Amino acid sequence: MKFFSIASLGLLLVVAAAFPASEFRREDGENSVTRNKPTRASSGKTAGQISYLIKEVFEMRKELCKNDETCIRSPVAVSENNLNLPKMTEKDGCFQTGYNRDNCLVRITSGLLEFQVYLRYIRNKFQEGNNRDRAEHVQFSSKALIEILKQEVKDPNKIVFPSPTANIHLLAKLESQNDWQKVMTMQLILSNFEDFLQFTLRAVRKA
Repeated sequence: MKFFSIASLGLLLVVAAAFPASEFRREDGENSVTRNKPTRASSGKTAGQISYLIKEVFEMRKELCKNDETCIRSPVAVSENNLNLPKMTEKDGCFQTGYNRDNCLVRITSGLLEFQVYLRYIRNKFQEGNNRDRAEHVQFSSKALIEILKQEVKDPNKIVFPSPTANIHLLAKLESQNDWQKVMTMQLILSNFEDFLQFTLRAVRKA
């Protein structure tokens, strides 16, 4: 617990340095008009945070595959079995065709919130040590990213928050799997999360 607290504090300081308090603060008065307009600097910092997450998720996938390149590069041969993992579609406005910044930010933020229960599951499955630390840092950093993106959404009421009850049932379902299914499910979750972050990175850079 002491190590996690120190590690979390260290990452929090990194996040705070990358994202100044002014980026978290909701402006009042005249500045509220420009609150949702990202500067090139803020977009660059957000892109850097996403790139960090992508790298860490890929490292987690390597650990699951024991650095087997065939395993890492191949699609996961397992049914999604009603996991309902967040995905990007054309209607989300994040693709080059039909790009809509506001709709895209809402979808990205909602999707990252949906992924939290899956990241918590993976964090709990990793054993103590570097793997567990990395899983904790990925979830912590993804939450920090959510807070950043919330500030960019014009209408926060459009953001969809997962149902706590549904999350409890989902975790129970995941825990009921056998060991092989759990490993494959973790690989599937991380692979989809990495894809989602790649779409997010392109959308943020486009914005």
